[in-house]
Amino acid sequence: MNYSTDYEYNTLDFYRKHHGSQLYYNWEGEIWWIEEPGKPKEKLFSIIGMNATKVFLKPHPEYGEVGYRLNREIGLFCDPETKEILHYWQPKSASQAVPVVHITNRMVQGSVRPRKIVIPQNSGYVTKVNEIPLEYPHPLAGDDQYKDYCPGETFKGVEYFTSSYSRPDVQEAPPATWARDCPWMPWMKLGYGHPAQLRYETTIARVESFEKLNPKLVKLVRDKLPIYEFTPDECDEPNMTSILYFKKHFDLYLKGEVFPVTETC
Repeated sequence: MNYSTDYEYNTLDFYRKHHGSQLYYNWEGEIWWIEEPGKPKEKLFSIIGMNATKVFLKPHPEYGEVGYRLNREIGLFCDPETKEILHYWQPKSASQAVPVVHITNRMVQGSVRPRKIVIPQNSGYVTKVNEIPLEYPHPLAGDDQYKDYCPGETFKGVEYFTSSYSRPDVQEAPPATWARDCPWMPWMKLGYGHPAQLRYETTIARVESFEKLNPKLVKLVRDKLPIYEFTPDECDEPNMTSILYFKKHFDLYLKGEVFPVTETC
């Protein structure tokens, strides 16, 4: 179509339209690694994931309104060829397999301030990349019991969220993507200071209902994680991360538990 004028999109339009609604997102892709500097990039895992999400408009003293998002999030590491969910993984340098601790973040929430995005004339949509650098003290550093599970004193990584913003009724915009560059995950047990780096590359799609998510995720939630089917309207829990989840369940990991562990409340 020929659009003769620019169109201004407000990032809060989505939050206004879906205020208080229960939303569901499928995401899937691949995880690559460079085991050591100078080695080629190798495909390590496939991954399937979901978010059960609620969004709200909330008043804000500086911006007037902000968008607020609450998520329950699951990501399952899978065999890169068969796509079967992995429960154990064996590092090349180890003689024994370790439990795979899947992403199980019972709450991740945060706000988005208003932003205007101009879709230029003769274009139905525009695509933007939001690059978020990550750097903070590694939660496992400084404690000898976690020495084999910590890549270093500081966690350093980058997340990339790619989204397309469309004029009303435009359908051809590309799907959203999420990518992440980061150190290896604690459950991989590669030893303190190991230089391995991971690259996540995933595609995201919103689906109409919980039942439209990947069937493996639907079954897992119904069997072991029923609270992940719905998102609360508010939550005072701190945000969960994969590293904090590993730390919380470290004793079960050492016992060889199959993850994720059951959560019913």
